[in-house]
Amino acid sequence: MLTETAQALLRDIAQFEIIDCHEHLGPERNRVAAPVDVFTLFAHYTRGDLAVAGMSDAQYQSLFNRDIPLARRWTVFEPFWEQIRWGSYARAALLAARRFYGADDINARTFEAISEAIQQANTPGLYDRVLRQACNIRTCLTQCGSTDLGGTPLLTPVMPLAYEMETWQALSRPPFEPNATIRSLDDTLDAIRRYIARVRAEGAVGLKMMSNPYKDPKRDEALSAFESLRSGTASRLPVPNPLRDYVVDQTIAAATENDLVVCVHTGYWGDFRLLDPLHMIPLLQRHPRARFDIYHVGYPWVREALMLGKGFPNVWLNFCWTHIISQKFAMDALDEAIDLIPMNKLLAFGGDYGVPVEKVYGHLVMAREDVARVLARRVDDGQMTGAQALGLARKWFVENPKALYRLRT
Repeated sequence: MLTETAQALLRDIAQFEIIDCHEHLGPERNRVAAPVDVFTLFAHYTRGDLAVAGMSDAQYQSLFNRDIPLARRWTVFEPFWEQIRWGSYARAALLAARRFYGADDINARTFEAISEAIQQANTPGLYDRVLRQACNIRTCLTQCGSTDLGGTPLLTPVMPLAYEMETWQALSRPPFEPNATIRSLDDTLDAIRRYIARVRAEGAVGLKMMSNPYKDPKRDEALSAFESLRSGTASRLPVPNPLRDYVVDQTIAAATENDLVVCVHTGYWGDFRLLDPLHMIPLLQRHPRARFDIYHVGYPWVREALMLGKGFPNVWLNFCWTHIISQKFAMDALDEAIDLIPMNKLLAFGGDYGVPVEKVYGHLVMAREDVARVLARRVDDGQMTGAQALGLARKWFVENPKALYRLRT
């Protein structure tokens, strides 16, 4: 239950027109052209929980095979759903189903009605109804691999910082400029600089990378690795490799010169041993003028990520995805961050969804709850006033992301 103080803060926070600091939403036209049903609400992170609960990949894929009757697909899904329904991932789906489709639960009694309702709602204007009207979002910083987002101010692009460069085929025909003439390492770097200038002109505000291990960039070693691919001496470079180390370093420098934020996935995903936020320290040190947005507060390396925010002026900490990983972890991390980090360096929310835009709402409900609970405890303890707490929430949801990303919206 929310305390009286938390409820009051929650009501006021809900009035903010916020910046959603991380999504994977593509253009609305893609979503409304796609077939949808109740399983659309399980088309993203819940997949991982279903797999851990024992669902095979073939079973998961069958959920989206519309040639199979909906009721048969439900019988496959239901036993696994009962194992994951209490997790934070699932709660976002339940909140979305209640808000948009009038369902008090997702179960054998409601799945058909939810499917009918989601199909009826899957029409132009969906993003406006969900993101603007229900969520009160001003814009979402979205990463879908394109700057062509349909011309809506609801979506602001963030583009990839690095692409595959471990084979000659990938290196010689970069996906961001497939007609480029690549004969040398400098040709590659020139193509990257053109790419960065182009996407910035098309509205991109950041470039995203991963917090993989990076060694000190050395041009001579990068040249040697490049030549080994060009000549055919090597068919594929291992990861990490000197070419990637050097190109990523040069790309960060180019992003900085173009006033783009460097967004960094840290922590949880696949073999997350390779995504420790501490891998970023050499890059943070080499690029003091860059602005680094550290995603997901490094979970499970939360304190390591918090210490990046504590020790480096060029770091911001982004709570995107965190509230649906675990609300408890998100609250604990936010509470500790207040003790550690200047308040202009925290970003409160990013839904981190692709197809199921409705779940942005569910995630945002959870994020608002978490922020209200953390701040309410400090108000009730006499550490700050209600007005001061609300001012911090406004910084995290609105002012800090606007300042970091130079948003004019």
